[in-house]
Amino acid sequence: MAFYSDEVIQELKQQTNIADIIQQFVPLKRSGAGRFVCRCPFHNDHSPSMNVNPQMGIYKCFACGAGGDVFKFVMEHEKMDFKAAVEWVASATGFQLPELGAPVAPEIAEERTLVRELNELAADWFVEQLPKSEKALNYIRTRHLSEETRHFFKVGYAPEGREGFLSYAAKNGFSPRQLVEAGLAVERENGGIADKFRDRLMFAIENLSGKVVAFGGRVLEKQKKPKYLNSPETALYKKGEILYGLSKAKNEIPKAGSVVLVEGYFDMISLYQAGVKNVVAVSGTALTEKHAEILSRYTKSAYLVFDGDEAGRKAALRTIEIVLPEGIVPKIVALSRPNGEKIDPDNFVNEHGASAAEDFNRELTKAEDWFDYLTRVTPTETIEDRAKFVTHLKSILIHMRDRELQHQYLRLLAERYGTEANFVGIRPKEEKRKFHSEPEMDMPEPISEDEQVPWSALPPMELRFVNLIIASPSLWEPASVFFDLDFASSGVSLFASEILDELLSSALAEYTEHRQINLMRLHDSLSPIPAQVLESFGEETWDGEAAQKEFLESLAELEIRTAERFRDALKSKPITSETMSLRLELHQFASKTIRARLRSDAEVTRDPTFFKNLLDYRTKLVEYSEKI
Repeated sequence: MAFYSDEVIQELKQQTNIADIIQQFVPLKRSGAGRFVCRCPFHNDHSPSMNVNPQMGIYKCFACGAGGDVFKFVMEHEKMDFKAAVEWVASATGFQLPELGAPVAPEIAEERTLVRELNELAADWFVEQLPKSEKALNYIRTRHLSEETRHFFKVGYAPEGREGFLSYAAKNGFSPRQLVEAGLAVERENGGIADKFRDRLMFAIENLSGKVVAFGGRVLEKQKKPKYLNSPETALYKKGEILYGLSKAKNEIPKAGSVVLVEGYFDMISLYQAGVKNVVAVSGTALTEKHAEILSRYTKSAYLVFDGDEAGRKAALRTIEIVLPEGIVPKIVALSRPNGEKIDPDNFVNEHGASAAEDFNRELTKAEDWFDYLTRVTPTETIEDRAKFVTHLKSILIHMRDRELQHQYLRLLAERYGTEANFVGIRPKEEKRKFHSEPEMDMPEPISEDEQVPWSALPPMELRFVNLIIASPSLWEPASVFFDLDFASSGVSLFASEILDELLSSALAEYTEHRQINLMRLHDSLSPIPAQVLESFGEETWDGEAAQKEFLESLAELEIRTAERFRDALKSKPITSETMSLRLELHQFASKTIRARLRSDAEVTRDPTFFKNLLDYRTKLVEYSEKI
């Protein structure tokens, strides 16, 4: 029987907020950063026992054991098979599923693969070209972007020639016509084909998985038009669904409890470089309902930091109308110089230097509530103006999901403008179809003992160490260096728990392949028990230096414990001069590592040789393992 491809299923899952789907059946309450709880609909639940995690895309009842992804929930609740559940979720979210069995399906799959490969090739090529252009480098210097930041965001340069990337792509087996399909080349009036992006600073636009799906190009000289040139929509790129920088910021937004929305690429990058990492940009398009729906998975609070001109004001007004129905409460931030002149976030960061992040966060505390902002900027001098304004505000409030917050704003509106605190005469927009049928109270299959986590057998330090790495993007690269392929193939494990070893190995494999750890994708790749461990991780966060310190100290402790396990294993062997010598070596090794671990905090985090020593100790452990 024909069925949707794994790629389509994963794309739908990535674009679906599981909380929004479950909310259609069961009232949810926020519990911590980006998580929700509710009464489980699969047993007679008298208190909230079900946890919903939008970042992982899962639900879990800790009373009856029900759990799974968004498709599993719909299957269980609505008594559907998997295919029907996929189609239900697609209908509820407005996701366009391909027609099953349609002859064009292979062509679409081929086109998506082509565009993906060309985008990755182009991104690398643009990055390589930037250091070769003194003009581009000078421009980058004026924007104060570090080399590390440039590479992290894949900022590059498209040379002036008409066939620079065309020629490079041809050497890699791609035709000019394929570049046109991917949005990287254009047909000229004379029938020829030329590079689309020429003499422009290039910004790689990534989807939530961190894959390059499009580009934005900025001119280096003011007189050239247009200022920004963006990729057209392709098989991979729908501009109304992708926010610039969200692939980098999505793990930071729940930690901060809010998202900072800015307008431009440089606004986003400059703030991120300065240390404000819960920031995304609306570039190349106005904010859409899909954008707001995606952001609502991560937070319910937004700061709108748009330009102070008329265009920025209109963008703020439109954004307020879009994010409120998705449960995001916006505040408006106006940045300015001491003389009152309005400036954008990029200028703010560059002018405030080392204190930019602290100063910016101070500005956020002065943010204006959306209700007060609309009241201030909207004319209400005449009765007609006030009536129009009240009707407009009610048309916004009627779509708010938080009923108590909606009620409070409605009362405030009534008090200020003498209107009735109700929605009489206000017609809501047509909403998505919702289902409220009561499910049969079938208990889920109990979890077998083989699929239950043996919590008592998981060393707390190892459990915390794995949580630390997965929760700290700054540790993904050093962790992948330490636990590299050579070490993995050596057969030596620093973990006493095979479950935690598998979880960390899977997480680092996810990072190696995608250059990030996507929790939803990671969860899908795990066997049942490591997946349950991942679900159990709390919301603890570590700042950069604290994370590095605990990472290094924990690695040292794991090496000591591994050496001690080796030494204990030798105790069961016959006593020989060789085994005694090896036991002594292991004892000395553990003592040496303990001394290294006992260094002061400053030495551990700032001494570049400490991590190198740990790598050397790791190599020594492999040698000991071979001898044993």
